[in-house]
Amino acid sequence: MSSFLLMRFSCFQRKMMQTILVCFNLMLLCAYLGANAVPDIPTQPLQCVERPALGRDGRDGLPGTAGTDGRDGLTGRDGGKGEKGDQGLPGNMGATCEKGNAGVSATPAECPACAARKIHQCTWDNANDGKDNGLVHQCSITKLRDDTGLHVRWIGNIRNIKTGAKLCSRWHIAFNGNECGNPARIDAQLYSNLEGLNIHMPSILEGICYGLSTGIVNVQLYVGDCRNPAHPHGDSYTSWDSVSRMIIEEIPLA
Repeated sequence: MSSFLLMRFSCFQRKMMQTILVCFNLMLLCAYLGANAVPDIPTQPLQCVERPALGRDGRDGLPGTAGTDGRDGLTGRDGGKGEKGDQGLPGNMGATCEKGNAGVSATPAECPACAARKIHQCTWDNANDGKDNGLVHQCSITKLRDDTGLHVRWIGNIRNIKTGAKLCSRWHIAFNGNECGNPARIDAQLYSNLEGLNIHMPSILEGICYGLSTGIVNVQLYVGDCRNPAHPHGDSYTSWDSVSRMIIEEIPLA
């Protein structure tokens, strides 16, 4: 019966009933102990304290205010080089403009060096000159200025055959019979130590000579002894079965 009544009570009432039962049992225990206790020791009745019931959870608090923004972070490092992109589409054709007016004709600029420049060329076909010593070719020009030089280029073939102790031949450029002295002579030597070797070799003699006066200048190709007296000229031959040419250009001083 008591269990049935307890089930009908509310939670609070059940807790109160449990507390009363506990206190009642304690009072019975105290009475029992008091009846059997030593007379000389005074006894004090036990006091039962009722604990208050636990309260319900409180309501949620209000949201707090937002904090201040943090400081900016450090600048990141540069990224790696990207791949080359695809070629873009062709652009549209621009608008067609009207043709402009013709410009004013300019006055040609003065060019002393250009006016002083003059090129000459002399050619010889199948000259086949077999002399060992003397004048082979000559090309005459008119030099226009004193402050210019002559750039000379001779192109042809030459040959030197050793005959006994005669084994060296020399070809050189002369101006009116004199070799160039400014800055140096223009020459070439061909030495052979094989008896009877007959080879006609393509050759070029080229150089610039300064200090030549204006007027007629005979530019000449000579053949003769080598510069070392111990090597006299051999069997020389110039311009065999081919075209030889001399190109002369008057140029300003460097």
